[in-house]
Amino acid sequence: MVNENNVDTGEQIERIQKQLTTLSVNELGQISYLLSLYQESAGSQSNDVPMHFLGRFLGIKQNADGTTEMKLGIQNENTYGVAQGGSIYTLADVAIGFSILKNLSEGEKVFTLELKVNFIEKGEGSRLIANPIILRQGKNTVVSECSITDENGKLIAKALGTFYIVREKG
Repeated sequence: MVNENNVDTGEQIERIQKQLTTLSVNELGQISYLLSLYQESAGSQSNDVPMHFLGRFLGIKQNADGTTEMKLGIQNENTYGVAQGGSIYTLADVAIGFSILKNLSEGEKVFTLELKVNFIEKGEGSRLIANPIILRQGKNTVVSECSITDENGKLIAKALGTFYIVREKG
């Protein structure tokens, strides 16, 4: 069978299967995790703003209470086995962004203008929890902060950011 890019999918699958036989058990676990992200996104039919692939890859999800959490694991750890700074930054950015989106009207979008993160403790445990607070929402910009804690409530990082609201011209 040939797909839309004129690639024989049978050959492509065969090539991937050969590559899989050379991987370690740990590497196969990583590949399985990536495949689960694709399957998860294919099955979601929500009207909510969907989580982008990087957020899903890092293990970030929205909670009903307004917090956002990131499951810790190999997908977001650094060389020393703790949460990598960029993944904590992304957690804060996503948490604040979704918090702002709840206050926007149809046709409005939010973009990060700047975001500063102070890293206070190592991000360890099973998950990190982001709790965003909107400090001021103006006509075009929003200033927000976000506390990142571990599951025991220990402060891991503190973020402060400015976000820009864009309205569709109509």
